Amino acid sequence: MKRMAIEDLGSEIARLIKTAPKEKILLTRNGQPFAFVSDASAYDWEDIGYMNDPEFWKMIRERRNEKGGVPLEQVKTELAQRESNELRAVVRTKPNKKSRTKHSRSAA
Repeated sequence: MKRMAIEDLGSEIARLIKTAPKEKILLTRNGQPFAFVSDASAYDWEDIGYMNDPEFWKMIRERRNEKGGVPLEQVKTELAQRESNELRAVVRTKPNKKSRTKHSRSAA
């Protein structure tokens, strides 16, 4: 993470714009942490609104407490199973080279 003093922001804005998409920048004021600057291009306005809405995060906490969460290991297991099933489906639908060779010989 790079650091940049707010006092130098005017002369360093070009560097800030070039650096932000690659890594977070800690802005300091009088040598003390003040704010972070980071790339937001992957988010839309709605995402940014939710990220900064304390009521949204309060609702998320309440729902997790009411219904519980899904353990990370369970999610990983389910994803691995889904990927395995999808891979098997792709392999099953792939034409077999041997069957094409037999078919082309019998047609000749």
